[in-house]
Amino acid sequence: MEDNFTLCQGVSVGGAEKLRSCCHIQGDNIRGVLSCDIMAKVACGVIEKLAEPIFFFLELPDSERDGYKTYYLDNCTKEVALAIMKRYGTVLVNDGVSRFGFGSHKNDEEIYFTDYQEFQLYSRNPKKLEKLFDRLGIDVVGEDEVVTLWDLINEDNAGCISCVEADGETVFDIPENLKSEGMYEAE
Repeated sequence: MEDNFTLCQGVSVGGAEKLRSCCHIQGDNIRGVLSCDIMAKVACGVIEKLAEPIFFFLELPDSERDGYKTYYLDNCTKEVALAIMKRYGTVLVNDGVSRFGFGSHKNDEEIYFTDYQEFQLYSRNPKKLEKLFDRLGIDVVGEDEVVTLWDLINEDNAGCISCVEADGETVFDIPENLKSEGMYEAE
């Protein structure tokens, strides 16, 4: 289990050291918050359990539409999905402005990493993920016990998210880099 809750490079909120990686399981849905240092491990652990074919999706801020543009890469094998995490995991995990995830075309199971280090997961068998959570020090708690970065943000403690660069690239480079592999913008 990790000693301290760590913030991603692109996330800033005071008091985060008081948090812990945890989640709440309700039926087929899991919701929680993760320390930066285990986010990639959670993504890879879930990818390993997804039924193929797998899709990767990336949501990037769109200032023109005051929302997000969503990009997809469909029909991936587990190896391709894990290769995406190996190649882009550092920038995906540390970036504060993007959202991303992986899912199964076969059974709709999906993990979605959202703002301020929160995640949502849909699984037909959440029990199969409890070993992963236990190994990574993610406490399974009651719904009221999930304390997120959003809970820390108030008038006196502003949260801030920003874009980061890793190895000379940002998340905004990913759709173009994976275009030749079939990544496309959703209509």
